Amino acid sequence: MVIILIMIIKRPAETIAINKGNWLLIYGRRKTGKTFIVENFIKYDEFFFIKRDRLIIEKKEWKDYNYDTLKELLRRDLSLGKTVVIDEFHRLGEDFLDFLHAIPQKGKLILISSTLHLSKKLIGTSSPLLGKFGEVNIGLIDLRDVLRAMKIKQKGKKDTLEKAVLLREPLVVNLIGDGDLADVILKLKFTSPALLGEVFTEEDRKLSGIYEGIIRAISIGKATSGEICSFLFSKKLIKKDDPSIIQQYFTNLVYFGILGRISIWNKNRNVYKHISPILRIFYYLDEKYNFAERDISKRELQSYLDEIIPKIMEDSLRDLLGQILGMKIFIYEASDLELDGIYSKFKKPKVALEVKWEKNIRNEDIKKAEANLGRIRVPRKVLFVPDKKGLQSDDIEIMDIDDILT
Repeated sequence: MVIILIMIIKRPAETIAINKGNWLLIYGRRKTGKTFIVENFIKYDEFFFIKRDRLIIEKKEWKDYNYDTLKELLRRDLSLGKTVVIDEFHRLGEDFLDFLHAIPQKGKLILISSTLHLSKKLIGTSSPLLGKFGEVNIGLIDLRDVLRAMKIKQKGKKDTLEKAVLLREPLVVNLIGDGDLADVILKLKFTSPALLGEVFTEEDRKLSGIYEGIIRAISIGKATSGEICSFLFSKKLIKKDDPSIIQQYFTNLVYFGILGRISIWNKNRNVYKHISPILRIFYYLDEKYNFAERDISKRELQSYLDEIIPKIMEDSLRDLLGQILGMKIFIYEASDLELDGIYSKFKKPKVALEVKWEKNIRNEDIKKAEANLGRIRVPRKVLFVPDKKGLQSDDIEIMDIDDILT
C-alpha cells in the first residue's frame, strides 16, 4: 500500500489581505497558489473559471455559462452583497473592464490573473477602474510558513532549509516527497519555463525575448542593469547597449514578482535577483550547461546544484532576515569586501549579515566572518550557517534554522 502525504501550507498573511478588501485584483506569476488560497481559505458564494476559449465554468456545480449570462449573474450577485470570484478574468478581454466600470461597486468581487498586460490595464493610471480595486500580489510562499508546515526535519538542518526554500514554490509541494533536490529539478525540467506562462502573452515576440534575456542574464550572475544590458546587446536582443532603454522591463518584472530589486549600500545602484529558486536553477543550468536540450544524469546535475544552491540560500536568508527584522535590505559591495546583507532603520545600519552555506564550517570560517563583519560599524553582526552546533564566537552572533522559528 502506498500512502501519499500532501502538505498543506497555510498562508495567513495573504489570507488576511484578501479578506480585508471588497473589490480585489489578485495577481502574480503562474503556479504561486492564487487559486488555491481563494478556494481553500476564503469564503465565497460563486467561483467562475474562464477557459482559453472564453467558455465560463461555475466551479461549485460545474455548470457552463456564456459571457452574457456571466454578466447577468455577476450584476445580480454583487447587488445582493455576495462574494464572487472570477479566475483568469483577463481572458474575457477589455470589454469586461468596461462592464466592471459600469456596474455599481457592491458586494465583494475577486479577480484572479496571471497575465501582466491586462492586470496592469485594470489598475493603471489611465484605467477607468482606477481606485475601484485593491491589489494583492501572490508571490512565493513565506519561508517561515513552509518551515512551520515541515513538522519533521529531513536529513538534518541543512537539508531541511534547502528543501524549505524549494517548497516556497507551490508546484514543488507535492513533488518533493522523500527525494532530494536533484530529483525535483529533473521532474521539473520541462515545467519550469512554463511557470512564466501567460505573464507576457499580450506582448509581441520581440518584447518576450527581451524579458527572457533579462531572466537568463540574472540567472548567471549579471546583477546590475548595465551588466544585463550588455548581455542583451551581445545576444542582439536590443540595438543599443544603453540601460535606460530596458528600465521598464525591470519595473514590470519586479511588479509581477518575478525579480527582486535590492539597493547597494551607500551607492546609487541596484542589483536584481530571481525570486523563484526553481526558475533561477533552470535558467542557470540551461545557460551554462544546455540543460533543456540534453540529458543530464542525476550525479552530474547534483554537481551543478552544488554550485548554485549556496547562492540561492544567501539570497533567501538575506530576504528572510529582513522580514524578521522589519528593516530595509541592502547588499554591501566594496573593492575588497562583499557582505550578503546590510539592514538599516532610519538610514542607519543596524545589522550586517554573512551567510556561509557549507556542510562543514571550520574555525577558520568563523575567524574570516569575524574579520569581514568587524569592518562594518553596526550594533549587530550575524553569521548564518546550516548548523551552529559546536560553533562559538565572542564577536559575532551565529544563527541557524532554529533561530528562525523562535
